[in-house]
Amino acid sequence: MRSDRLAEAVLSMVAPAERAASAVGDLAEDADVRGAFWFWRSVARLALALLARDLVSSALAIGASAALGWFLYMGISMVFASIGYVVLTLAWGLTHVLTHHTGFELLADMMRVRFDWPPIPTSAAYALQAVVFFAVTPFCIGRGSAAIWRGHELTLVILALPIWLAMSVLVPFVGVGVRTAPAMVPVVVAFVLVGLLSARAWPRQLRDC
Repeated sequence: MRSDRLAEAVLSMVAPAERAASAVGDLAEDADVRGAFWFWRSVARLALALLARDLVSSALAIGASAALGWFLYMGISMVFASIGYVVLTLAWGLTHVLTHHTGFELLADMMRVRFDWPPIPTSAAYALQAVVFFAVTPFCIGRGSAAIWRGHELTLVILALPIWLAMSVLVPFVGVGVRTAPAMVPVVVAFVLVGLLSARAWPRQLRDC
């Protein structure tokens, strides 16, 4: 990716795409004379200035959205976890049938591997919830928020971190054996950022998530 395209991508996370393109175009005109170091220093200074301005002008709206997003995060996580648990149950049951009532039983006996059903191992259920709560759901929330807060992605992430830390204490989300503790909130918000970035890179392929 060319440096001006990368700079435009960075600035477009704190400003409208048209303004980012215009600013990079102006900087690129002088970059041939002043050098690459000057160009990136100017991009960084402009990004920080735009971020500070966005934090001041849009803090209330984006902050409220982030607070509501916590409850959305809890609801979607429970839906995804329920669906995942059903799929895991069916998969575990199918594995049990294959290893007890078909030719695979001989192979399972040779390998001394047995799959008991029911119940599903607690560790498998915890692993499923951890993936859903800490990765899949925040990723999808990031993708869904991209269309609403385009040009404000970095501001959203910066505000979401302290707000979700507070929400994890005031309104804790507890699953079956898995809790979104304050220490895990940075991981959750990081996957929100990944979702926001993926919406830019693949706006069509993953738009249903």
